[in-house]
Amino acid sequence: MSNIRKLGILLIFVMTLSSCMSSSHTLKNNDTSARVGEKQQLTIKLVGRYSGDTLPQKIQRFADMHSNVEIKIEWVQSYNNPYSKSPVLFAPWTPIEVPSELYEDSNNVPDIVELVPYQMRELYGMGVIEPLNLNESDLVDYAIATNDGYVLGMKSKINPMILYYNKDIFSALGIEVPSEKWDIDMLNDAIVKLKAAGETLYIPLSPFTLEWATGLYGGRVVGVDGRSFAGYIDSDNAIKAAKWIMTIGTKMEYASMSLTDIRPPMPYDLVDGKIALAIEYAYGFNISMKNSYEEIAQENNQIGVAALPVGTNGHNPALISGLSLTSKSEHKELAMQLIRYLSEDRDSLYSDIASHTLQTATRTLKEPVDAARKLIIIMAMKRSVPAILNTHEVAEIGFYDAIQLFLPKPLLAIRDGQSIRDMLKQYADQLDSDARDK
Repeated sequence: MSNIRKLGILLIFVMTLSSCMSSSHTLKNNDTSARVGEKQQLTIKLVGRYSGDTLPQKIQRFADMHSNVEIKIEWVQSYNNPYSKSPVLFAPWTPIEVPSELYEDSNNVPDIVELVPYQMRELYGMGVIEPLNLNESDLVDYAIATNDGYVLGMKSKINPMILYYNKDIFSALGIEVPSEKWDIDMLNDAIVKLKAAGETLYIPLSPFTLEWATGLYGGRVVGVDGRSFAGYIDSDNAIKAAKWIMTIGTKMEYASMSLTDIRPPMPYDLVDGKIALAIEYAYGFNISMKNSYEEIAQENNQIGVAALPVGTNGHNPALISGLSLTSKSEHKELAMQLIRYLSEDRDSLYSDIASHTLQTATRTLKEPVDAARKLIIIMAMKRSVPAILNTHEVAEIGFYDAIQLFLPKPLLAIRDGQSIRDMLKQYADQLDSDARDK
């Protein structure tokens, strides 16, 4: 990464924190008979557009159990965009780089901070966060760890890719309802029938769909070290995946581009019944409006959701965030007690994570969350791994905007008809260079 880019990222993040709409609230013990001595205060910095209630409620219960503990939650919500008069809103999994300099001279270091996996790896290397003392085997699925086994965070939000489909269209064409048993052949059968009937499909070429489809073909986009891309993202399997996505023919155009009405196809065309099948994330379409699978499904009851087909060797490249312990925390033992408490009930952990992710991504639902749809999302979460490829450094404006406006240049070139093999080789070299510079 160039020095100019590093400086730019640092400036953005400093502006981010300085303009946080910190809808902070303090969770205090309801018991007034506190033990003698000064109260311990834990500060937790979470990222989200809306506060939700599942995670804060669990934190409140922990505070209620400790009469000398006061917990403050700060919600990072926006930063001032120097190119716009309006603040840009965060998605709950926004990958903003947090340099160690941020904490060096600060007297307000949070004890627990919410980060995405690549942030954790970078900050761990800089000594800003510490490994969590969590070695239980039954916590592996909920932990975010280094390749050599150090646990850097406990998952707090998971945004999996899922399949959306129009029930009416599938029924009319006699196409089997999608399920977790679907493989690439069954998906292709549905695509062939839909295209023959003139229906619209939404599976655009993006870093996320490329990573997923490469897995469907038995490959991977990065080496086991998580930093080597040459030979992986430009492998024969990745080339097959990119060719397959391009044959689907998804057009990247806005339905409307007026100043007052910007309507990308996802989710608006899907809700309007104009898309028969789509593969996208469960959250993150339009932060101020329809922003989740549940809002889409409640808007049009003919829209169904299904687990993403991943095949035998595939995976679901989800956007994931987690809770990490800062090295400058003055209450590390207490912070670890809280993290352990939040992960105690293994039976409800995925359900709680699903609820918290939905609550931080959604304004108000018309109806209660549908239990069957939530189970599908939980199933997708369980098959998820942290996404390796990011569309761009600040992915908060909605995924359609990101893949339309900020797609990596090699993928843009593929969409413009240039050689898939040559462009993926260029993409691999670019990513390897970025990894070496970090």
